[in-house]
Amino acid sequence: MLVSASIPTDSAIHDLSVAHHAGRSLIACADEMGGVWTWSPSTGEWLARPLPYAHAGDPVVAEFPDAENSIDMLAALSVDGKLLLAAGGDEQEPALWDLGSGELRWRTPLNGAYLADVLALDDTFVTAQQYSEEVRLWSPDGTDAVLGEVGELSCLGGARLGDRRLILAGGSGVEVWDAATRTSIATFDPAEEQVWAVTACALTERTAIVAATEKGDLYAWDLGAGPDELLYEPVAASQGPLEAMAVMTVGGRPRVVTAGQDSLRLWDAVEGFKAGHVLTRGHDITAMESAVVDGRRALVTSGREGVLRIWDESDLAAR
Repeated sequence: MLVSASIPTDSAIHDLSVAHHAGRSLIACADEMGGVWTWSPSTGEWLARPLPYAHAGDPVVAEFPDAENSIDMLAALSVDGKLLLAAGGDEQEPALWDLGSGELRWRTPLNGAYLADVLALDDTFVTAQQYSEEVRLWSPDGTDAVLGEVGELSCLGGARLGDRRLILAGGSGVEVWDAATRTSIATFDPAEEQVWAVTACALTERTAIVAATEKGDLYAWDLGAGPDELLYEPVAASQGPLEAMAVMTVGGRPRVVTAGQDSLRLWDAVEGFKAGHVLTRGHDITAMESAVVDGRRALVTSGREGVLRIWDESDLAAR
């Protein structure tokens, strides 16, 4: 396991995003004061990324000259040699910055459609916006299109399964789109539970859509089957809400990873049984992402103590 030094602000890390830029991996992070940082796993260096306030030129905020970004969530992407960051928060609409120059490239209007979640998939950003309940696709130049609407939007997920790319949104239900055709291909309903995290993974002959709920349950459906056909009965994975979830292959089998109290918990994606846990004492997990980090598949987690951890398959082996 690789462990970072604490973020220099000595604060909690709210969100993270792994990007591949200039031949190495960088992890972009949002701290609890709305600041943005990047950390390099290869050098161990934290770098502050000061960003101009996205709405400084808007007449609505002209009377508040000291207004600052309120960034809770972010997604980073390297495009044409530039490291770009789409970000916003519970009280800020999404905007896009060039992290290298600090330039604000585009922003959405001040309209109360604050950010519920954001992700980077291929060369596109995807946002889920509150109140409007819209899932939008954004190109780096600011061109956008509405992908669809999901009631009470709360989270996004993206999956690369072979040549196929999926975009998932969770809220009062789960909606799945094919990223290439931008068409909705499935809708699932987790028995009136609010979905707080959603992902997908490839099984032997099927694709599993997995949702984590406000009550701590895991639901899993077969993408190719009917919307009411669960892969297995809902799993009581936590006594409280599940807000962070990822998929890792461990021991040759896909595992759904969730954050519990002082531990990571692993669930078999095919059958739903508990497949292990790893203690994380002192690392109260706030976000996680499964990604390729400097050439190897890993699970990246952030904690309230302001530290990043990078777990490989051997770190997550059943114990």
